[in-house]
Amino acid sequence: MESFLPYAHQSISEADISAVAQALQGERITRGENVAALEQEVAQYVGSRYAIAFSSGSAALACAFQAARVGPSDRIVSSPNTFITSVARGVELGAKLHLVDIDAYGNMDISLLPDIVNVPYSRGKTIIVPVHYAGVALDMKALDELIRIPEVMIIEDAAHALGSFYPDGQKVGSCAYSDMTIFSFHPAKNITTAEGGMVTTNDRELAERLKVARDSGIQRTSPWYYEVEQISCNYHMSELHAALGRSQLKRIDQFRAAKDRLITAYRNRFERVPGLHLPPDGADARTHYHLFQVHIEFEPLQLTRDLVMESLAAAGIGTQYHYVPLYRNPCLHLPSQGYPTMESHFARSLSIPFFSSMTEKDVDRVSSALRRILYKVYE
Repeated sequence: MESFLPYAHQSISEADISAVAQALQGERITRGENVAALEQEVAQYVGSRYAIAFSSGSAALACAFQAARVGPSDRIVSSPNTFITSVARGVELGAKLHLVDIDAYGNMDISLLPDIVNVPYSRGKTIIVPVHYAGVALDMKALDELIRIPEVMIIEDAAHALGSFYPDGQKVGSCAYSDMTIFSFHPAKNITTAEGGMVTTNDRELAERLKVARDSGIQRTSPWYYEVEQISCNYHMSELHAALGRSQLKRIDQFRAAKDRLITAYRNRFERVPGLHLPPDGADARTHYHLFQVHIEFEPLQLTRDLVMESLAAAGIGTQYHYVPLYRNPCLHLPSQGYPTMESHFARSLSIPFFSSMTEKDVDRVSSALRRILYKVYE
């Protein structure tokens, strides 16, 4: 049997290993020069004024809500097509959550946004959390133009989208149309620090609040004396993680080029396969993809997603699905009605192997195996 092909995997080079080894031999292995350098390099790469590193993307999101001073009088508006950490800390802080159905790319359908956002809301501020799903950037300029109310903050969840561009050509993370943008550096993402995340912003005050939230809520009045102004945690990124991230960032364009080739290969091999649909290709030129999903008409093909995934696993091919709709999580206590596009997406979607070190031979292997499973119904 061929070696197992996971749906996602990090690409680690000898240069990455050397960078981590050097950091391990440094005088400080946390809160040192590598973290500060990675923050500066990410800010320069995306075009933001500030970047603050965290121990994970989830920690970055949590601290962004704290920096936004979200509370029980506020509301959060986001997409159901995401992981719970996109909104978890905001909900934990007492804000009311509203969800907006998705578009053909899996992103929030901004044409539906005015029906929620522009309804008068007297209690507090509105926090909009767009999620750039699979790496495809939402049209943030168009979103900005739709908002007609005061007291709005925008926190972009760009965990999937480092290296992608908005439709107007600006880089995701520049915060041209938002207050903060969050990235994840998990091994499945576009670059990795093993575990890690980043928040970019152009607002100096928000940057300072983020640093306080990262450092257990501590405010120092001298090198020795401190007071804790908010309940938080230690969310610092270590020097080892930052060293890996700095090395990875140097290769982000190579990762993007490799994935572009895989996208083209998959599109060619899956063209005109009965019962299988590909994601729209209109955003390919501006997208650094994190995922490649196919949509399969399981019921007409007399198949189930579990059966397809099990059959692929038996062939040594890993798959995943993204995401269980946010409103299905019992802890959120949300109604499950009113999201027809999300339901259709969830019912048909399957994430197949997609990472920069894959080869076209791997693509052939995946596409051949999947076609065999789907075509069995015609035999």
